[in-house]
Parts: sequence; structure tokens; C-alpha cells
Amino acid sequence: MTFGLIANIRKELFWRKLPTLLKWFKEQNISLILSRRITEHPNYGESGFESVQDSELPTQCDLILAFGGDGTFLHTVQLVGAHQTPILGINVGGLGFLTDIQFDDFTSAFTRILEGEYHIEERLMLKGYLEGDETPLYALNEFVIDKGSAVRVIQIDIEVDGNFLNNFVADGLLFSTPTGSTGYSLSSGGPIIVPSLDVMIINPICPHSLTNRPVIIPASSRVTAVTLTEHHQFVVAADGQDIRQCKSGTQLTIEKAPFTAHLVKPNSSNFFNLLHTKLNWGEDFRDKKLWSYDS
Repeated sequence: MTFGLIANIRKELFWRKLPTLLKWFKEQNISLILSRRITEHPNYGESGFESVQDSELPTQCDLILAFGGDGTFLHTVQLVGAHQTPILGINVGGLGFLTDIQFDDFTSAFTRILEGEYHIEERLMLKGYLEGDETPLYALNEFVIDKGSAVRVIQIDIEVDGNFLNNFVADGLLFSTPTGSTGYSLSSGGPIIVPSLDVMIINPICPHSLTNRPVIIPASSRVTAVTLTEHHQFVVAADGQDIRQCKSGTQLTIEKAPFTAHLVKPNSSNFFNLLHTKLNWGEDFRDKKLWSYDS
């Protein structure tokens, strides 16, 4: 089995630990291919490992190790695309909701994965088409329609399967997957969705109406969004990675992607435990000693 290694090369912690990490891979006789962005970096002083361009990793490896935070993981998802190469996230960042393994625990956790103690979760991805642009966008977390550099709200006219939903007047609009429900959508007041559900969230960003709220629709739906702005352009972004500038009146069509993202999860991984460790659910700051019931 051949593993690929990609990383956020701006992380100082990654460079501090990389020599020890690569030494461990050699001692374990593990087949490893590095991202060329690592081997061409001035901090890289090792030798003996093959390297390829990031875009080549999905076809050269059986599994990709993504060292960084959620941004690095989403970047790797964009690279993998329809190849569906499994991805294991190792947290070198802050929150790291998509990364189950902490860098300090990598060797012990990865040893268990080598022993087969893992499973692969298939996660829904969305596909987007922009009017006049033949290159589709793909997202694991969300598509964002954003007002960009404009200071005024924009209007986004939404239809779901040909049925009119709403004219959202807001700073923007999110189309989120269950995986993305704990990201930008959560910050915009959206619900947390268990990742195994096959649904999509339509969530306005700072809407100019108290009645506008997130809507959950089947992932099989086909959504069209026409955005109107007094500014010369607005922005469409997929996972914060693929960013397009669009003129007023451009239509975005969103549907379920024909492939899924394959996330490698340790057998001990559990979505509800992630809510505890990443969002501090289950912790209570209140002093219940004076409460009238037993606690």
C-alpha cells in the first residue's frame, strides 16, 4: 500500500516534526510519496522519498495523509475529486473538525490504521455549474454566494426543482452538505446535520428579513440561484478553495455530485464525540450546587 503525504507548509509545527516523522516511515518500511511542495521547500532537508505534484497524488497513492487543518483537508478533497482516493486528516491546526488524529498521536494512531482498525465514510459532495463557465465546481462543505467587495446586500432568487423558493436579500447564501453543517453554515445559524444524511442546507447569511431561516432539502434536488447586485460582480466559492468572480445576473445551478469523498476514520471515531471534543458539547460552566434538583 502506498501513501501520499500533503501538508500545510506554513505550519511551523509540521516542519519541526517532519524529520522524526519521515524517519519513522523509513523504519517501518512504509511506501510514501511526498507532495513536491514539501520537497521543494527550503525547510526540507531529507532525501530518499519520491515526490510528485499535488495533482498527481490521487492517482499515485492508495491513501492520502493530509497534515494541517480543515483547509488542508478541503484542498486535498479538491485535488482528489472523482478519483475518490481515501483521505486521512491529521490535525496540525486549531479546531480541525475534519481531522480525527492529532499530530502528537500520529504514529500510534496510524499503526492501528495499518493494522486495519479503520473504516471509510462516504460523504456527500455537491456539484455546481455557473452560467457561461464550462468548468464545474465541487464542494464537500459548502458553496457560498457572497457579495464580495460590495458593502450593500445582494438579491438571490432561488428555485428548487423548478419551484420558486424565495428571493433572499442578504449578504450571501450558503448551500451546505451535512459535513459542512459544522462549518460556515453553523456560524450563520444553521443546524448541525449528522453526516450520513442525504440532505442539503440552504442558509442565508445576514438576511434582511427576520422570517428568512435555513431550509433543509433532499440532496437529490436541483437548485438554481440567480444573483443580482448593484456592484459590478459577486463571488461564488466552493469550500473556500475554488473561487469564481461573477457578473450580476449569473445563474448558479447546484446538484448532488456523481461521486463522494472518502474519509478515513479510526474505528474509535464517532460524530457525537466530535461535538464533545471540537465544540465542547457536554461541558457545563454553571454551578449546580444551589440548584433544587440532584445533579
